Amino acid sequence: MTGHASEPVNLGTRKHLFIDFSLVDQVDDITLRVNPPRVGGVAIHRDRGWEHHLQFFNSVIDDEGRARMWYGSSYMGAGNLNSFRWGYAESLDGVHWYKPELGLVELNRVRSNNLLLGTAGSVFKDPTAPPEERYKGYWLNLDPDLGSPGFGYSASSDGLRFTWMGGNGVSLHGDSQNQAFWDERIGRYVVYFRNWVPTGYREKWLSAIGPWRRAVARWETDDLNSLDGWQLTDAPVDMGGLRLTSELPTVLALDEQDPPDMDIYTPSIVKYPGADDVYISTFSTYRHFTEAEILDAEPRGNDGLMEIQLALSRDGIAWSRPDRRPYVRIDPDGPRSKMIYSALGMVIRNGSIYQYGTAYDQSHGLKRKNNPGGQVIWTRQRLDGFVSADAAYGGGQLITKPVVIAGARLELNVDASASGDLRVELQDARGRSIEGYTLDECDRVLGNHLRRVVTWNGKALLPATQGKPLRLRIAMRGAKLYALQFAAA
Repeated sequence: MTGHASEPVNLGTRKHLFIDFSLVDQVDDITLRVNPPRVGGVAIHRDRGWEHHLQFFNSVIDDEGRARMWYGSSYMGAGNLNSFRWGYAESLDGVHWYKPELGLVELNRVRSNNLLLGTAGSVFKDPTAPPEERYKGYWLNLDPDLGSPGFGYSASSDGLRFTWMGGNGVSLHGDSQNQAFWDERIGRYVVYFRNWVPTGYREKWLSAIGPWRRAVARWETDDLNSLDGWQLTDAPVDMGGLRLTSELPTVLALDEQDPPDMDIYTPSIVKYPGADDVYISTFSTYRHFTEAEILDAEPRGNDGLMEIQLALSRDGIAWSRPDRRPYVRIDPDGPRSKMIYSALGMVIRNGSIYQYGTAYDQSHGLKRKNNPGGQVIWTRQRLDGFVSADAAYGGGQLITKPVVIAGARLELNVDASASGDLRVELQDARGRSIEGYTLDECDRVLGNHLRRVVTWNGKALLPATQGKPLRLRIAMRGAKLYALQFAAA
């Protein structure tokens, strides 16, 4: 395809990640490839007496150079996994975490612990809030003694002491880690919930999953306690309780290409801080056991394995899954052998992205027996490295749409290693080479770089465009292109 009639894209100095070919007019022998992260070690161990069972309700914020984690744990006293306490940990590098003694909660007559006051829920930092509500924790309150029930938020000035600010009165079954954040791209709060969609399957062996399976719904609002945009309906009677079905629009769900006995558990959606139009979902997929495969679970119809997959979006509404293979796999044995739930959030340090998940050596049904288990692990991903535009060893090229730029030089996040290479040619909007910036005049890019400045005969300064659009012709072989950016000199 040539596509020379494409409308110009105002790229300015914004970073563009190659999570898709939305900036591209022509592709020859270039493919998109998902790059799974490297699984590292353990971020949070169960090393406190109140951490009988670590839960999957975990949030991470990169807070002005300090990584902060809020995590849930269950204790034996109540005899079930709904007996929550909320713990807190910090890290400087995203790898080594410590649990400060906060002195906020008395437990067993002592306060030397890392327990929080109030319910943290899914924590985010709100840049629009007054100081006393700078940290918000979104969750579903079903306890009338605490305050108005429903979906709403707790607020905190320091992220350690949370006060319930009230709910919207919708007391449906929450059934997951519901999450919220302020999206500066649209200037509104965005909230993601677990909802339920019809499966359309009637096979008897799918009785474990039934006629409904888990998906992800989205809501945007100016008021997290409101019912703005909700279309309240009566949930079907066969759901076994009131749950989200058609109240909010579904944005992420499995389809006929996925196993019919699998659904989405936790969405774990973040707006990527490295680009203004990239949303990442490292969602957990739950593969249900058949009746014959269930060993010792109660109830017997709710057991199975869990991994993490990847979905990507430019607006948080329309999602793509360029590769449905596991993004984080379970292990053949050991503490990550049965389930990994993706945690909410990420930390960026020294050219690497650290993400987190709660891992178990128990399947979904067995952990309901309140067995001790769970550890929060960390994974390491290359900066901007979720997906790359890959050229085969024999070579390939792509030509962008016309772009209006504001920077003075071109930077690439690219891995050509030793055997690969890359060159860039600047063209006008009609596809004609710009003198001094042709493919032959470009100094070849070798090696592995997070921010490689492209040069032409040693010259990095781009031509003055006076606001006129130009195209990029990128020719490469044996290379992976993650991102490009027209940066200041």
